[in-house]
Order: sequence, then C-alpha cells, then structure tokens
Amino acid sequence: MHFKKQTAIHGASGFTLLELIISLTILGVVLLIIFGALRIGTRAWEKGEKDIAVYQRQRAVLGLLSQQIASACVHEIKWGDDAFYFRGSEKKMEFVSRMPIVPGALTGVVFVKYEIEDVAKDGKMQLRLFEKDAGFMKDEDIENQRDEDFFTLISGIENLQFEYLKSDKDDVIWQNAWDPSETEGMPLAVRIVLKQDEQTAPIRLIIPVRCQQEG
Repeated sequence: MHFKKQTAIHGASGFTLLELIISLTILGVVLLIIFGALRIGTRAWEKGEKDIAVYQRQRAVLGLLSQQIASACVHEIKWGDDAFYFRGSEKKMEFVSRMPIVPGALTGVVFVKYEIEDVAKDGKMQLRLFEKDAGFMKDEDIENQRDEDFFTLISGIENLQFEYLKSDKDDVIWQNAWDPSETEGMPLAVRIVLKQDEQTAPIRLIIPVRCQQEG
C-alpha cells in the first residue's frame, strides 16, 4: 500500500518526454526571438552611430567651406591670355581666398578649386578640394591638377551642386553657372545644395561673399 502511494506521487509530479520536447522547443523559439531582436537593435545602433559620424563630418566640412567661400577676395587669376576673378558651374568652382584649409600656405592667400565628381559603380558623388598658394601659382595649376593633389572632403552622397547669386539691375537671381566671359566680378553669394540620400531632405547653405559687401 505504501509502495503504490509513492509511485503515484512520483508519476504525477514528473514530466513526460513529449512535455520536455515541447518546453525546449518553446524555449528555443523565445531565445531565437530575443537574439533576433538584439541583432536588429545592434545593427540599428551601429547605423545610428555611423549616421552621426557622417553628419558631424559633413557639418565640419561645410563650416570650413563657408569660411573659405566667405573669405573669397578680388584677386585676378591669369590663365594664358585669359584672366578671371571667379569661375563656377554646378559641379566646379574656382576662386582665390584668404582662408586656407590645407596647411602649408606661406602667403595666406590660396587658389581654390572645388570639384564634384561621380564615383564609379555606386553612382554616389564626392566633393574634392585643390589648393595652391596664390603666390606660387602657375598656368598648369588652373587646369591640369593631378588626382593626388586633391583632398576628398565629402563622399558617398546622392547629390551636391553649387549655385550663384547675381545682381541683375534692381533684382537678384540665382544661376547655375558663373561664367567670367559673361558675368564680371564676384557673385553676391554661393548656395550649396547637398542631398545625402533619397530618404533625407536636401541641405541648402547660403554663403555671402564678403568682398562684395566691402565694395
């Protein structure tokens, strides 16, 4: 009688093999969901950190560009039989500035060339900078720069372009090019339009050119 009672108690409190398999399956599914959520969270955190780093770099670069463009000066750039003070298009801009970005300018006045180019394969764009001390500038420095003479400032962007503010009689207009053969002097301001990717809104930065205000 006593033996049968013990057997009944042990049988009621134990787990069958099927119950154990079901429990382990449920535990495995729960662990899979937890680790999947952790993996998604880690990727989101890494992407957030990368986006912040990219944003901070772009902000720093645009700050330097703003100072350099604002410090553009009326300095004649001679190229063969031609000469100009400022020249620009949607993807290229050339002028002389009192604000060097690259260390090493002895005179403190530099010839600057910004160039936006498409990067092969992924279709993204990058902004490059060429600087040359204006006191040691030659004709070949204006048109024939080597790739190693450029510094990449921003890369991996969807789009980037320059626009120029021109005074037209009693009005001012934005135009996509500043051709010295058609437009004299310096633009009143330069607008930079930067679009990181298709999901983000474009950044528009307007930079007044100070030498115009001094005149």
